[in-house]
Amino acid sequence: MTRSIIPHRVGTDNTSRIPTPNLPPPYTWTGARPGQLRANTSDFTATSTLLIGPKLTPFHIHTSLLTSQSSYFRAALHGAFLESTHNSITLDDISVEHFQLLSSWLYTSVLPTPFKDGKPAYYTLLHVYGLADRLGLEGARNAVIDVISELADRTNSVLTPSDTRILYSNIREKTPLRALVLDLFAFKKTDRLLETHADWWHAAFLRDLTVHLKRPCTQAMDRHRLRMWCPDSWHATRACDHCRALLPPRYGAVACEDCCVAFCTRCVDDGVAMAGWDDSRGRFEMVDGLADTEAGAVGEDRGRQLRKWEACKPWRGARCRLYHEHAETEKCEDVFLGR
Repeated sequence: MTRSIIPHRVGTDNTSRIPTPNLPPPYTWTGARPGQLRANTSDFTATSTLLIGPKLTPFHIHTSLLTSQSSYFRAALHGAFLESTHNSITLDDISVEHFQLLSSWLYTSVLPTPFKDGKPAYYTLLHVYGLADRLGLEGARNAVIDVISELADRTNSVLTPSDTRILYSNIREKTPLRALVLDLFAFKKTDRLLETHADWWHAAFLRDLTVHLKRPCTQAMDRHRLRMWCPDSWHATRACDHCRALLPPRYGAVACEDCCVAFCTRCVDDGVAMAGWDDSRGRFEMVDGLADTEAGAVGEDRGRQLRKWEACKPWRGARCRLYHEHAETEKCEDVFLGR
């Protein structure tokens, strides 16, 4: 994999910091902004009946919406199948609650965030991902990726041991969702996250996480916005974040524009680095009206909080490229998330 490095001076002394661009709101591009009606109302001329769950609960959904978003429904309703003749499909082995979430996403491009007892219900999102995978709803799978990413940051939480068992038992093996979950653990406080849950983790998950932490991975490098950098003096130099080789003054190197970590050109050419959780080297920024449980309030001004700059989390800065699938859907319009 070839990395393109844009020539640019990230900083030449130990006091300089890079101006932080505004972090754009993440979303999966589906042709409609969240909350807006996805399809043209002129297409709503026919509906299909979906009989869901053991009680065959009927869902009447516009046919054009089903066939435009799902390869499964496209084949069933337009192909030479009995379902296309009767314009009805029976799915008696899936959960009505999970399908309701997908129905909401079909019409609004928004996947509701599930909670239980005030805590994120990741297990529900995992089941919805598996159902979307079965029904060929690629956009819905990407929406689950977005919701889990945002939920993990907003609530400072990750999946529980029982969630990992769902992930490794009920969802296909080669899915970007597994990569996202491993990165959430690898780039957060891994030891604390494992200690806070006394239940049994899925053995394959622990194995994959161990390998992920011990071997260099592309996510550790791809998450950074790299620019050419050359320290002017020994006071401004630092070591390569991967191989720990000292980067001498007036010697070409590469640094991240957001968190200011540096790499030697050899490691950048290899395209991999070690996964590791945040060690407080990133910059802070003042944010109005946002609570941050890690940083807390500053002085007596409770309306202004400190928040760590988030761009270099892989599920923030490189989410689309690392975890989204776009074989049938348009790539994310947001360039920042797709870099």
